[in-house]
Amino acid sequence: MTYAMKMFRKLTTCSGLIILTACTSIAPLDPIIGDTGQAFSDLANRTDVISYGLDLEIFPHSKSIAGVGRSHFLITQYTSQIELKLDSRFDISNVSVAGKTVSYERAGGIITINLAEPKTSGDSVKVAVHYSGKPHIALRAPWSGGFVWSETENGTPWIATAVQGEGCDLFWPCKDHFADKADSMEISLTVPKSVSAVTNGVLQSIDNIGEDKHRFNWTLSVPASDYNIALNIGPFTRIQQSYTSINGESVPIEFWALNENTDKAKTLIEDDLLQQISFFEAFLGPYPWGDQKLGFVETPHLGMEHQTINAYGKKYLRDKNGFDWLLHHELAHEWFGNLITHEQLNDAWLHEGFGFYMQPIYSLYKFGEAAYSHAMYQSYLGLVNCQPLVKEGVITSDQAFNSDIYGKGGWTLHTLKWLIGDELFWQANRKLLYATDDTHNLPFPITPRYRNTQDFIDIVNTVTGEDYTWLFEVYLKRAALPELQQTRTDNKLILKWQTPDNLAFPMPITISINGKSAIYTTIDDQITLDVSLQDHIIIDPQMKVLHYLPIIGLCEENQYLSNNKRS
Repeated sequence: MTYAMKMFRKLTTCSGLIILTACTSIAPLDPIIGDTGQAFSDLANRTDVISYGLDLEIFPHSKSIAGVGRSHFLITQYTSQIELKLDSRFDISNVSVAGKTVSYERAGGIITINLAEPKTSGDSVKVAVHYSGKPHIALRAPWSGGFVWSETENGTPWIATAVQGEGCDLFWPCKDHFADKADSMEISLTVPKSVSAVTNGVLQSIDNIGEDKHRFNWTLSVPASDYNIALNIGPFTRIQQSYTSINGESVPIEFWALNENTDKAKTLIEDDLLQQISFFEAFLGPYPWGDQKLGFVETPHLGMEHQTINAYGKKYLRDKNGFDWLLHHELAHEWFGNLITHEQLNDAWLHEGFGFYMQPIYSLYKFGEAAYSHAMYQSYLGLVNCQPLVKEGVITSDQAFNSDIYGKGGWTLHTLKWLIGDELFWQANRKLLYATDDTHNLPFPITPRYRNTQDFIDIVNTVTGEDYTWLFEVYLKRAALPELQQTRTDNKLILKWQTPDNLAFPMPITISINGKSAIYTTIDDQITLDVSLQDHIIIDPQMKVLHYLPIIGLCEENQYLSNNKRS
């Protein structure tokens, strides 16, 4: 999810949107369909997705789609039914199992398919759902997702999907849960000959369908979260290049740009993308999907981390970072979000906090300390601190993607890196991603994995040989920031950490006294310094430790300011 999502997650009006239909005419989503990653039902728990197949025709003028969605399941428990999800605004003409029509029931967005005969653990089942209709139009993609029906300046269709918060069931039948990735997927898209159809994976062939249509056939042969599957239709030029990965293998680059922006896209690849991928591989390891493609496609919405075909809608504008931040952030998600995926929405900071933090690190890598410090300071000013990053219990996607999972998540990593040192910090990152620190020679394909917050805590504790659980308890599982209380007399300065719920927080801190800095640790929960009233003292002069400073407000004020920022 893009960094900008932290400001615009809430539904907004349609002013300024590219979509051609007014928001007031869009029927609201069924809550079951509008929130991805909900807990599996007992019936859904009885199957494991092996593969999906999607064969669709897209009709730009009527803003509709029609085709068939295929699902291949491994049965994990005895069952006489299969469950899929699909937006109820679609009409279903036929449902079949192993090629034979079967009966089914629909309850809102849930399709319950009756098997001709019960299946037991170890069996497999192939289901096909034939459907058609007008998919939900995004209110403000990518923050409020769905289909974006747009046109280029000359009136050619330009279409995209983005459904991270809502899920795949907005436009195809699926289980709609990041915790059950299909091992592979085949996607065929039929579109008018004036446009191309671009999606995840590797383009296998293009078939002519009569005089005015053609079908693009794609295969994704690595596991991917189903919300990462995206359709992109437009008058694109396919720019192809390659680079040699850190593991020595050749990786194809594909950028599908609007025809008129071909030169801009080529410049973006040369000036930004190649440098960025070199950075990520040096710090982390090989780009995960090197046997598929490193892909981007130009979209009429801002962007999204669609695995192997990231959406790019920033219009090639250079920004104050000195590099294309959107390109960088979505590329970061190929590791933090796609190579590792949170086990549950409660751990969404593993996607966004890490994805956000890689940008200040890149500023440090390219421009030095001043650029890094500027990025972190700007982020600190935007912290809200009204809810914990890692919540307890069952939560929705809207609750998961609060603004602090970006900046506060990044600041947690900033402080951790200072505390344990660069070498151990990056070692922990690589083990989180690849389950090994020796990543440079890993061959393709690279195995994706699910992770949770405790996994990262355990990794940090293992690589350091110390227990840093206290740090994560305060930073991630409590809303308020720790505060360093100061008591000063004529000849003493006493510092003591105040934390939510009085949690232990033995955080060392750098203190500058008359221009001389040293790191101090707590003794009996406090730091006592012999100083005079004339001494000039700066606490944490380089802002290495995440703690409350009066340069930001408390929760209620921060929340008000965040909710009222202009887009």
